[in-house]
Amino acid sequence: MFEEMINDYVEGVNGLDVRGILLFGSVARNDAKEQSDVDILVIASGLPDIKERYGFITVKKPSRIEDIWMTPDELIEMVDAKTGFVVDALLEGKILLDDGTVEDARSRLVDSLKRLKAKRLKHGWFIPRDELRAVMSFD
Repeated sequence: MFEEMINDYVEGVNGLDVRGILLFGSVARNDAKEQSDVDILVIASGLPDIKERYGFITVKKPSRIEDIWMTPDELIEMVDAKTGFVVDALLEGKILLDDGTVEDARSRLVDSLKRLKAKRLKHGWFIPRDELRAVMSFD
């Protein structure tokens, strides 16, 4: 149902300095409905400051594609901060294109969650208090 739309999008960003593309959300989980949108995370080098990106990224796309663009450094910052949608995208998402950036971020995240003894809940994550204290400073 969504395959052609996704393939066209991936082809459309070809030529930009894209390092990785990750499909996430209901389409990646195979529980999308006909009216669902398609969530895509694009990792690219050479992006301008986040405030200037809207006009910079001019990829033609169907209105049902919701794309989020970030640099490799921003991805790592979000992995280290355990930013909700990035955690879910990396753990549940499907890699559509990768030069190793997405897989490295996924491995970094999985290793960190294991060290923290984090447990997946229905809506979010549980990190034991002692493990959380070990990574937070209370100065």
